[in-house]
Amino acid sequence: MKIIWTFTLLMIPGVLSSISVTGYSGGGVSITCRYDRGYTGNNKYFCRGQYPGCQDLIKTDIKNKWVDSGRFSLYDDTSAAVFTVTIRDLSEQDSGTYQCAVDHLGIDSFTEVKLNVVTDIPKKASFSSSPPPPPPSSSSSSSVESPLQRMCVRT
Repeated sequence: MKIIWTFTLLMIPGVLSSISVTGYSGGGVSITCRYDRGYTGNNKYFCRGQYPGCQDLIKTDIKNKWVDSGRFSLYDDTSAAVFTVTIRDLSEQDSGTYQCAVDHLGIDSFTEVKLNVVTDIPKKASFSSSPPPPPPSSSSSSSVESPLQRMCVRT
């Protein structure tokens, strides 16, 4: 029974946590993933898809220095036991499931990342209007309302 239980534990993927991130099309996101301090010397990687079998997008054994690979960058901060992945130039096709993972014997430990990329909020429509009325002259009464003041007071 003990052997079966140990084998069963080894089959359970090493999910540490799950996070959700939202980014905007054309922009970028930074994703910070924590890991156990015992793994500061291990390789870190970021992959797309479900674990196991996800596609590596960036992987490094370099510590405390940014590493770039295409639109992806990874920084392993060993003093804080976190690594940060940055994705640039996002598109809606980047939406999906990713993994921040630490490479080690047996099953890698990983954090599931759900990325949602949305298009930019449409810019407000511009309105053309007649030029604003001239400011009241010094001789006019202070009780004169501009059309904007009237609109704000009455709505």
